[in-house]
Amino acid sequence: MFFYFSRFLIRLALPIFLRRLMVVNLENVPKRGPLLLASNHPDSFFDALVIGATLTQMIHTLARGDAFKKPAVAFWLRQIKLIPVFRGSEGRDQVRNLDNTTKESLAAMREGDAVIVFSEGVCVNEWKLRPLGKGTARMAHQAWFGDASLTDMLVIPTGMNYEHYRGTGKRVSIRFGEAIKRNDLKTNPEEYEKWLREFNDLLQERMNREILTIPEGASKEERLQAMNAFFGTNSVPSNGNVFFRAIGWVGRAIHRPLYHVFTKKVAKITARSVFYDSALFGLLLYLYPTIVLILSLIVGLFAGFKAGLALFATLPLLAWMGNRYR
Repeated sequence: MFFYFSRFLIRLALPIFLRRLMVVNLENVPKRGPLLLASNHPDSFFDALVIGATLTQMIHTLARGDAFKKPAVAFWLRQIKLIPVFRGSEGRDQVRNLDNTTKESLAAMREGDAVIVFSEGVCVNEWKLRPLGKGTARMAHQAWFGDASLTDMLVIPTGMNYEHYRGTGKRVSIRFGEAIKRNDLKTNPEEYEKWLREFNDLLQERMNREILTIPEGASKEERLQAMNAFFGTNSVPSNGNVFFRAIGWVGRAIHRPLYHVFTKKVAKITARSVFYDSALFGLLLYLYPTIVLILSLIVGLFAGFKAGLALFATLPLLAWMGNRYR
């Protein structure tokens, strides 16, 4: 129940947080699983939130195991269908946990659900695909040729692309590539290591088609040109007329003090790391509606029910217009 409530909130919040969200080739993703969505990982937990809000089926996401250390945090992460994944490099005692990750993932896919795996293995705020780890290949091999017998499972190469990684007002593009099927690989699955290499080569090729790539030494102007070319000529919302721009300015002015408090707090908590966007969006997702509700109740007590209701509807609308009409 909490998963569906959170997804509902996320779907309401994303149009306010983002300037534009573009979903490309959604037809490549079947409505029912078993599905393994192999994505790049440039923006921490925010990647999973955006993908999960885009699709209609139940989504389970593999997330780094150290995020589950605190019981209260682990409980919340479990409620939104995150599955902890531990690396072998974290110690021998994590090998058993790694097996549990695979079992949970395969069990979810047997139910017809989708599982998101971040195939690079690490999160870095950058515009390119990093070398792939073997985790996705191993899970695909286990699903297709192991006891799970998920021979109809599809691996969907997924590209997450961001205009920037610090706060609101960004363009985001999710691109779903050509699915990888069991019979697409020519190597005998009994030649395990060779099969993993062929899978990774194929996955890397198809993921790269869906990912914005910008050289590290690119200038600001070159980066903007590459983004505009990738996102498309109609990807920047129009500024609207004078009236809409004026309302947008009012929306930004009203929300700026509150937004500053959130960004300052998040910058301190995350030390401006790759978790910045995720923490900022998470706080806004749950605290902003609460703040709006409290303010509306206060106004309603002094100015009447209609005034409180009007404020409750107007503040989020102003936030959206402030982001949309700049």
